[in-house]
Amino acid sequence: MESLSVIELVFAAFVVVLAYAVRGSAGFGGQAIALPLLALVLPFQLVLSAIVLLTVLSAVGHLRRDWAKIDWQEIRMLLPYSVAGVIAGLYLLEWLDIRILTRAFGVFVMLYACFALATASRPLRIPARAVYPAGAVLSTLAGATGATFGAAAGPLYVIYFSARRLEKDVFRVTITAILTVQGLLRIAGYARLGFFDHRTLLLFAAGLPLMIAGSALGQWLAGRLDQRWFNAGISALLLLCGAALLLK
Repeated sequence: MESLSVIELVFAAFVVVLAYAVRGSAGFGGQAIALPLLALVLPFQLVLSAIVLLTVLSAVGHLRRDWAKIDWQEIRMLLPYSVAGVIAGLYLLEWLDIRILTRAFGVFVMLYACFALATASRPLRIPARAVYPAGAVLSTLAGATGATFGAAAGPLYVIYFSARRLEKDVFRVTITAILTVQGLLRIAGYARLGFFDHRTLLLFAAGLPLMIAGSALGQWLAGRLDQRWFNAGISALLLLCGAALLLK
């Protein structure tokens, strides 16, 4: 971090505020923005470990406020698959070469952005008879992609919970809860892999006030933006970012 230019530091600060503004307004999506953009200027594993700490901490206020609205039955059903996915994702993270991992992340981000653009105005629907099998598959994928790439777990859970037609506040806090459980599992896994060091703590400390500011901004923006156009703009940005990661 000491080698970053002023422009890169300002860029990193802007990314953290933007990411947690998105998370504060939607309840998810922050890591999908923070990881690929910060990985342009910082080592991928450093960003992965610091952002998961910030993300888990950012969820505390929301969970405390709406704890009674969490649908624990849904979480109990999905959690075993999420755990299996996290274990598989950590295994990949341990054995993949970092250069291959960075380029794979670039491809992943581009595919994710294309999917988000394609579903921005027409959300993916799951037939009623396939909801529970789809939940198992989506939860496993969410755990694996979250552990390996630190992103896209939220949107995968959204596909399932949208099919379950939960009430809005229950929907948001239940997604926040399962992502927080997944985040805690990832923290334990990253610690075992040796990802946490003084640079992680430095990035975490620098990002903490920015995370708080972004979360507050997101709460204020909630309901004030045209979510469809906002999501489309973020997806286009991620598409460019994925291409840049391939060339990094």
